[in-house]
Amino acid sequence: MKTDDLTGRALDYWCARALVDDDEEIRFVAIEPELVVTLAHGELRLLDQRFAPSTDWSDAAIVLELARELTLSTHDDGSVHCRARFMERGESGEATGATLRVALLRAFVRARSGSEVDDRLPDMPHAVRRGAIVPIEAGGEVPTYAEDGPRETDPTGDIRSVPRT
Repeated sequence: MKTDDLTGRALDYWCARALVDDDEEIRFVAIEPELVVTLAHGELRLLDQRFAPSTDWSDAAIVLELARELTLSTHDDGSVHCRARFMERGESGEATGATLRVALLRAFVRARSGSEVDDRLPDMPHAVRRGAIVPIEAGGEVPTYAEDGPRETDPTGDIRSVPRT
């Protein structure tokens, strides 16, 4: 699916995936009736929280805060074109949407994931790391990544838990 066509839940899903680096894990605790995520990236911590940036500015603000250069223009038909460079990796993206929020989110997904994403969204809870989707069965254990255990160069150890705030 082209990032320019993302809307609703699909846009929310790909926006959440774009918030973390490939080597970091994101868990989709629930998909229906709401998207609920657990992720940790830098100072950002979302622990089992509803995430709907396409309909809620408080969630979209996470993406807006990552923008370092932002150019917006409105077309005659009322649509908005957004061009943005996002912090950390300096990725740039641009997209058009019916609203400012949708244009911003599409530009963010495009900057992180490219012009196309998979149009098949998982319909059950799962974790994603390095692009691999691992289902989380109801009542089952959350997948672990033992190969990413403590490193010899890290004197504090790395238990790979999400810090509590």
